[in-house]
Amino acid sequence: MTQRAQSRAPLGAAGLVTAAVTLPAAAVVLRALGAGGSTASDLFSTRVLPLVATTVGLAVGASLLAVAIGLAGATLVVRRSFPGRALAVALLASPLALPPYLVAHLWLETTGPGSPLHGQLLASIAVIGLSTSPLCFLVLRAAMGRLDRTHEDAAATLGLSPRQRYWHLVVPSLKPAWLAGLCLVSLYACADFGAVSALGTRTFTREIFFQMDLNLNRQAAREATSVLSLVLLALAVPIFAVQRRSRTARYDTVRGSRRPVRPVPLSPAGQVGAWAFVVAVVGPTTFLVLGRVLALIGASEEPRVWARAFEALLNSALWAAAAATLAVLGALVVAWTASRVRGRTSDALVPLASLGFVLPGPVVALGALIVVTGIAPLKATVYGTAFVLIGAWVVRFLPEALQAVSAGLEQAPRQLEEAAQTLGANRVRAVIRVTLPIVVGSLATAWVFVFSASLRELPAALLLKPLGARTLSSEIWSFAKDSFYADMAPSALLLILFGIPAVALLVRRH
Repeated sequence: MTQRAQSRAPLGAAGLVTAAVTLPAAAVVLRALGAGGSTASDLFSTRVLPLVATTVGLAVGASLLAVAIGLAGATLVVRRSFPGRALAVALLASPLALPPYLVAHLWLETTGPGSPLHGQLLASIAVIGLSTSPLCFLVLRAAMGRLDRTHEDAAATLGLSPRQRYWHLVVPSLKPAWLAGLCLVSLYACADFGAVSALGTRTFTREIFFQMDLNLNRQAAREATSVLSLVLLALAVPIFAVQRRSRTARYDTVRGSRRPVRPVPLSPAGQVGAWAFVVAVVGPTTFLVLGRVLALIGASEEPRVWARAFEALLNSALWAAAAATLAVLGALVVAWTASRVRGRTSDALVPLASLGFVLPGPVVALGALIVVTGIAPLKATVYGTAFVLIGAWVVRFLPEALQAVSAGLEQAPRQLEEAAQTLGANRVRAVIRVTLPIVVGSLATAWVFVFSASLRELPAALLLKPLGARTLSSEIWSFAKDSFYADMAPSALLLILFGIPAVALLVRRH
C-alpha cells in the first residue's frame, strides 16, 4: 500500500472530527449572513457598539490584571526563596478550581443587597482577572524556570542593576509566555457569561444568552443572536490567531549546559510582602469562596438541597465523562494525524479543531440548535436530550484535550512506530503497542481537564440540558440568581471538590 493510500484513512477520520467541531460555528455564520438587513441594521444602531466597547474593555482589563499577577507570582516563586514557597505555588494556582460565576455571586452575597458591585465593569474585570490569573502564573512560572542566567551575568558585568536586568532582559525573554497569557485571558473574557451576568455587565455573551432564553420569537431570536455571534467571532478570531502564533515562538534560552537562575533569599520584611501578595490574590477568591460556602452549608438545614445537589452531580458527572471521553478520542485522532501525516491539509487540522477557544458557550449552544433543528433525523432523535449538550461540550473543550494530547505525542516520535513496523507490526498494532503506552498519561490528563471544564460550564448547560434535568452549574445559577445562597452551597462545594484534580495536574505539568 502506498504512503498516500495509508494517509487517507487517518486524514478522513481527522477530517470528520474537525468538520463536526466547526459545524456549529459554520451554522452560526451562515445564519448571520442570511439574516435580514433590518435585523443587522437595528442591532448595529442600538446594541453592537456599546457591546463592543464593554467586551473589549473587559478583555483588555482582565488580561492585563491576570498577566500582572502571573508575572509577579512567577517572579516570586522562581527568582526568590522563602519558607513555604511550594504552598505559595499551590495557593496562587487555586483560583482555577473556582468558576468565576461562583466568585461573582459570593462577592454579591458578601456585600449584601443592593451591592455597589452590580453593574460595575471594574468588578467584572477584577473577578475574571483574579480567577484566570493562575493560567498566566503557571505559564510564566514554567517559562521563567527555563531561562538561562548567562545573559543576566553578562549584563551584570556591564553595570546593569538587578532591576534593569529584570525589565530589559527577563521580561522581554518571556514575551511568548505573557503574550499567550494575554490572549488566553482575553478569549476567556470574551466568552464569559456567568460572572458578567451575575454582576450585570452587558457583553456579547450575556446579550446572546438572554436573547435565546427570553425572546419568545425564536426565529427573530436566532437571527439576532447569529448576528451578535458573528461580531463576537470577528473580535475573537484575531486574538486566537495571535495566541496560536505565540505558542510556536521560542524562549530566549541557551543550548548546552543551562545555568538556571539562583533564587535570592528574601529578608523577613520581604517574606511578609510575599505572603501579603499571595493573600491579596487568594483572599478575594479561594479563601472567600471556601469560607462562605462552608459557612452557608453550616447555616443550611434542608436535606432536600443535598439530594438535589447529588442528583445534579450524577447528571453532570455522567455527561461530563461522556464529553471528556469523546473529546480525548477526537483529540487523539486529530493530533496523531497532524503529527504523522505531512501536508497542508493535516497542518490545518489542529487550528480548525481548536476553534472552541473562540466559541463562547451561548454561541456553541446556538450553533448546535441550528444544526440539530435543521436536520430532520437529528431533530426527531436527539433534540431535547443530553446528547446535544454533550456534543456542545466536546466542541467547546476539544482544544484543551488537543493541547495535552499533542504534548504527549511529542514524546512519541513517528520513528518509534516505523521501527515497530519494520519488526512486523502493522500500523494499528504499532500505534497500540508503542505510542499509546507513551501517551496514556497525557490522555488521562486531557480527560481530567475536559471533565472538570464540562462540570463547570454554565451557559450551554442552561440552554441545552434536558427539560427538568439538573447540573451542578445550573443548580448554582438557579439558586444564586434568586439570592438563595445557602441552598446553592452544597452544589458549589461539590463543584469545587471535583475541580481540584485538574488544578493539581496543571501545577504538576508546569
